[in-house]
Amino acid sequence: MCIECTGWSPAVFVEAYSACGEGLDDGNTPRFPYMPHVLKYVVMELLKNSCRATADMLSATTDLQVEDVPINVIVCADEDHVTICVSDRARGIPRGVNAWSYLYTTAKNGAYGGEKRLAGHSVGLPLSRLYARYLGGALDLVSLPGYGTHAYVNLPRVQSQQVEVVPDEDYRYDHASLLDFTV
Repeated sequence: MCIECTGWSPAVFVEAYSACGEGLDDGNTPRFPYMPHVLKYVVMELLKNSCRATADMLSATTDLQVEDVPINVIVCADEDHVTICVSDRARGIPRGVNAWSYLYTTAKNGAYGGEKRLAGHSVGLPLSRLYARYLGGALDLVSLPGYGTHAYVNLPRVQSQQVEVVPDEDYRYDHASLLDFTV
């Protein structure tokens, strides 16, 4: 997708580590059950952002080559949590920018030939953070000005006893509801 939209294909390196030894063949590759479409959406958004920022930076400079600024993905797990780190060297997010805003995008109008698959909808990061929170985890960004950005997705491992709490009529809430005011 990145090469189709920008002409650049940043290198992406993936490493995986497990502290609990529940891996695939090597014993170090974490395995964990999750709804694949949700996890794929979050990781894909982070990779799209890193790839696009890296491609934009490479287009603006002649000092660097694509192999000088790889994108690294590190997946780590223990018995209770999984952490995914996506880091790039695309010079970071400018200070004072609210990257969590549904109105924020770095894509210029008409950028990438009007192609909206790579950037421009302004919902990728905020929606990814909501998904992570829904799954009981978090999505955090650390911007290193002049260097790059690290995104961390922390998720609890899905347990067989872990269930979604769904409100129902026989549960007493600590706040007023519309039913309290009906006559």
